[in-house]
Amino acid sequence: MKSNFSAGKSFASFCLLMLLFVPLISACKTNIGSSSSSSSSNNGPTNLTLWTVPSAGEVGNPPPNWFLIKDVHDKLNINLKVTFLPYGDDGDTKMNAAAAANDLPDFFQVPSNNNIFLQWVRQGLIAPVDSLLPLMPGRTKDRYNDPQMQKIATINGKQYVLQEKTVLNKRQGLLIRKDWLNKLGLKEPKTLDDLLKVAEAFTRNDPDGNGKNDTYGFAATTGVSSPGLGGGWQAFFGAYGLPGVWNFNTPGKISLSLRDPGYLKVVQFLRKMADEKLIDPAWPTLSTNDFRAGWKQQGKYGIISEDFCAAQCQANYQSFDTNFPQGDWEPLAPPQGPNGQSFLGASNNVGLRIAVSKKALDEGKGPAIAKFLEWTNTGEGYYETAFGQKGVHYTFDAQGNVTGQGVPVPFYSHEAAPINQIRNLVYKNTPAELKARYNSFKTKNGRTIDPVKIYDAFASFPWQDQTAAFVIQPASNQADINRYVDENLVQFITGQKPLTDASWNSFIKGLDGLNVSDWEAQANKQLKDGGFIK
Repeated sequence: MKSNFSAGKSFASFCLLMLLFVPLISACKTNIGSSSSSSSSNNGPTNLTLWTVPSAGEVGNPPPNWFLIKDVHDKLNINLKVTFLPYGDDGDTKMNAAAAANDLPDFFQVPSNNNIFLQWVRQGLIAPVDSLLPLMPGRTKDRYNDPQMQKIATINGKQYVLQEKTVLNKRQGLLIRKDWLNKLGLKEPKTLDDLLKVAEAFTRNDPDGNGKNDTYGFAATTGVSSPGLGGGWQAFFGAYGLPGVWNFNTPGKISLSLRDPGYLKVVQFLRKMADEKLIDPAWPTLSTNDFRAGWKQQGKYGIISEDFCAAQCQANYQSFDTNFPQGDWEPLAPPQGPNGQSFLGASNNVGLRIAVSKKALDEGKGPAIAKFLEWTNTGEGYYETAFGQKGVHYTFDAQGNVTGQGVPVPFYSHEAAPINQIRNLVYKNTPAELKARYNSFKTKNGRTIDPVKIYDAFASFPWQDQTAAFVIQPASNQADINRYVDENLVQFITGQKPLTDASWNSFIKGLDGLNVSDWEAQANKQLKDGGFIK
């Protein structure tokens, strides 16, 4: 009896053990290399990690009980964890560290530094996204069907980026104090010579009427991310057909704009403006905050280069309106050069870029990622991600358009900013959406400002499309090239270095020591390989 009992006990134990193991074996087979999402057994929620830049970094992160996270869980069966990246180089550093540890998030906003992203592709850390497109037909139709953007996203025949075409790609332009023009009896400048005369009057003829010598004709910030002065100065170089870093004016070939004789002409023009103190002397080191304080609080600039919303959206304009209620900034067309050329800047159609890690696709998370992106593209998911909770942060007007009027915490208020920190991932930039985001308002003296019309004015001016330049990879010594060019331009314009044909030619020859010709040759090859030039 004892022997039979032992045998029966052993058999029962074996059966119990098998009952425990079979679900585990089945679960392993489902998750490894399958198309199903990586989740707990019994169809539990999929865990997804998203890294992105916040829409407004200065206002803080969403609250711990963020309603969006709960709704994504309840409605999509997804546990979404969002990590917000620092702006600029700090964000790139964080992403690079994750890539080095093979720990990239499941999906993420591609860094602005395309070179490091291409390295991740070469290292096999990034998954092609072609298989996701049919899983989100609405979003694919609305956002990912532009042929030029498909070229940008394609590497070795596979699409590695969910690439959108931007709509608001002409945001920065020239603005002029129309009230100063009226007071001094001047007309808007049309040419570089006209602009010089107006800048002189704005600097010397006391346009603000305070009896002090405290105004300047022009001001803008400089940039250090590429060789040159940055976007704030492109309109000057555009007068010679050279608004961007690259000169696209020769069919089938590009070169650095600074090699063109017209570039020297512009530097000479800016040197004259600087010599006559028509530009704020602090311009080489002028921070964005100090620049904006200069025109908002101090009212000392007559012409500026600024983002349309930073200048004319209600919250941003309020300080200027309080300090200068009679002030009036108006869009200014880019000045024409001696041959009638003019470009406000170099435009780029590359918009939002989302990538998926290979690890996430290998774990079967592709369908969940597509499900989330499709949900945020339209209907409830779109409105909630872009604007917040209906009745709290937004509602609809009689025409069915989004509005923040009549709700406790309007989506455009400072208080609401933390709850829609990933809105840039879902914005569509339709006319109705732009009207909601950039609402018109009345100034203290009764004028109506419509920021969308300001943008439309900027966009209506001539621009040179340099989208193709996006595929040009930085030189291995890009920081050295940028530093050499920027330092010399500042020295030429401020008078620290003589500006003659000989000194300029010496500067250009100095590029050879940095192997700039090799970079230009590589750039031409990259454009030809991508089908952007023949």
